[in-house]
Amino acid sequence: MTNKRVLHITTSPRAASYSKGLSTAITDRLLSREVIDLTERDLTKSPPPFPDELLTGAFYKDPATLTAQEQSLLRYADAVVADVSQADIIVIGTPMYNLGMPAVLKAWIDQLVRFGVTYDYDENFRRKCRFNGKTIYLAIASGGRLADWPQGTEFIAAPVEAAFNAYVGTTTVRTFRVEGTAMPGFQPDYQQILADF
Repeated sequence: MTNKRVLHITTSPRAASYSKGLSTAITDRLLSREVIDLTERDLTKSPPPFPDELLTGAFYKDPATLTAQEQSLLRYADAVVADVSQADIIVIGTPMYNLGMPAVLKAWIDQLVRFGVTYDYDENFRRKCRFNGKTIYLAIASGGRLADWPQGTEFIAAPVEAAFNAYVGTTTVRTFRVEGTAMPGFQPDYQQILADF
């Protein structure tokens, strides 16, 4: 039987990160259930480059026409694509910053989404994605609670799910939240959060 391959992405620079604690609890639970091959990537230790004019141009170029310089610029992006293409399950731990995802997570997604690599178009200009059937577990930490925010201000789970399903492949996304971390005396209970996982 082939081992399931799990990619664990963390995005918080804090040693005592709640998002990292929750995402690690998810990977631990996966490890306890079945044999998996686990790959871990800390985006704060190896941050994605932010797109400039040259890199953006390379993202949208036919891979067969890339110059040597463009291939060099895409080294990080190629590693991200390799990680995601090989993974059956992706676990992403992310804090919420000002109602959104950290810049390193958005930059990681920008490195992943590539014309001719993760998606292309058919003869009717309909988008075709190449990496279908992935499962993502999102572990989101926030100082407040989703129930207290204005309606329509969920800017992490929805964009991640939309980006994967539009430009990577059909993906199931399940979100877990550790909330109220900014409140006095807060103590996380990851096992309770994952009670139905």
